[in-house]
Amino acid sequence: MTAHRHFQQGFTLLEVMISALVLSVGLLGLAGLQGVSLKMSQGSYLRVQAVNLAYEITDAMRANVANAASYNGTFTAITGNQTFATAYSSGATVAAADLTAWRNHLAYLPSGTSTIVVTGGTTVTMTITWDESRLEESGSSQSFTFTTQL
Repeated sequence: MTAHRHFQQGFTLLEVMISALVLSVGLLGLAGLQGVSLKMSQGSYLRVQAVNLAYEITDAMRANVANAASYNGTFTAITGNQTFATAYSSGATVAAADLTAWRNHLAYLPSGTSTIVVTGGTTVTMTITWDESRLEESGSSQSFTFTTQL
């Protein structure tokens, strides 16, 4: 009596191809997730910079509360090495020197601008705006509004 053995042929190759397809789709999803994570991380970094900038100028205003109204205005970022010491040594007031150094730090944000409004001598409302078009498909600007008492 002879036994006939029947072997399945070709199914191993098909299983490997399906496994490769599933693996490649999973890796593409992982790459997309990594890209979104990187974009959100950069956006988060810019928001933290805006918060730090708001606290920085608010602390300077608290140190010069008698002249708080001197900080009113709309400001754009400047570039260069404008520190408080160099601005103050050129004869500027303390408020002007603070704002010059702070506007130099405002350049940390892409297209950074700010509006500072001092009302009642001690209430400060500040809006910091920056451009996040690098992170979004369409151009978008983000802003952070901060209100505090000196």
